[in-house]
Amino acid sequence: MAALDSVRRHTLAILTLALLTRLLILWFVAERFPHRWLYSRGIELGTLAQSLLDGQGLSSPFGGSTGPTALLAPGYPGVIAFVFRIFGPFTFPSAIAVMALQVLFSAGTVLLIMIVARRCFDRRTADLAGVFWAVSLPLLWMPTIFWETCLSTLLLVGMIALALRCEQKPSRSLWALMGGYCGLAALVNPALLMALLALLGWAAWQTRKRLRYSPLLGLLVLLLVFAPWPIRNARALGAFIPLRSTVGLELWMGNRDGATGFLDEPVFPLFNRWEYEQYAAKGEVAYMRDKSALARSYIRAHPAVFLRLSSVRFVRFWTGTGSRDGSAVFAIHALLTSCLGAVGMWRLWQRRRFGVAALFLLPLMLFPLPYYITHAEFRYRLVVDPLLTILAAYSFTTEKV
Repeated sequence: MAALDSVRRHTLAILTLALLTRLLILWFVAERFPHRWLYSRGIELGTLAQSLLDGQGLSSPFGGSTGPTALLAPGYPGVIAFVFRIFGPFTFPSAIAVMALQVLFSAGTVLLIMIVARRCFDRRTADLAGVFWAVSLPLLWMPTIFWETCLSTLLLVGMIALALRCEQKPSRSLWALMGGYCGLAALVNPALLMALLALLGWAAWQTRKRLRYSPLLGLLVLLLVFAPWPIRNARALGAFIPLRSTVGLELWMGNRDGATGFLDEPVFPLFNRWEYEQYAAKGEVAYMRDKSALARSYIRAHPAVFLRLSSVRFVRFWTGTGSRDGSAVFAIHALLTSCLGAVGMWRLWQRRRFGVAALFLLPLMLFPLPYYITHAEFRYRLVVDPLLTILAAYSFTTEKV
């Protein structure tokens, strides 16, 4: 009982630290930055939220009136639309509310990091990982990113916690819950889907001798939750778009004459008048299909350039240097967690803890794949940072073999 009380005190203290540091950053932004600063990046997210408020559904992501879109999945635009409905579209109170909500997501991630680390390792590892995530400077700024990054990170770590719970006490209701959870998470960020499916596969393998057919129930619930999105896309856009329509555009932006391996915003329709006019004239499906064809043609004609750019993006993803205007603090944080996380993974392998190693390795391998061939902004890496943080803490708290 005393040990349990100690765990609770440690957890509460670390969560309080995480909340206070993030609220301090929120106050700093509110006091020192322009009131519309939050909306200066990720404008299309706000535009889609506005279209939902206006009863137009997901449409016209780049302004004007260009019709239905599948540029983003509906989950986070729906969250922002809810905030806009209460506090007003693109207002200062809405910006504060969005950042405050993301502070809660970030603090929730700290809690889940500690839960996962404690279940996989021990209390020392959980405390160290929690403290690091509570105070590392790049993580304190996460709630000020006007994207779904904080929520995506929370959802991925939450799925790992559910998979561990399933390994311990599998049940049909838990499998149904995991399937629904994965469906909702994919509606927030479809890029999570491969990692989520892999984690479902991990749980199925760990429980293969118990409740043998329950994983099928989980997959069925996942399909039922997620299916309305591609069905809507087929009806609204007349094309099979299972995840997002933007794949062709992202691939072309990263693989064309003049590509640098960074996100080149000047060719994005939101900032390029000619590209916007092409998008509006052709319609989203034809525009994205043309961009995909151009990218594939370029890759076939320049395979060496494609491999070089992909290698550069791989390095940038894991070193935290994927953003053109990124801070050296990002790189220091990323290098620290990547290197120490690799040490932690090696320690797991040495101790033949292959199940736990696979639990962490599967998302770390699968989630970054799209960014190696498009662009590897630092905010994408933040989604898997909790896993690296836990492994890094384990590298400190375990002894060498």
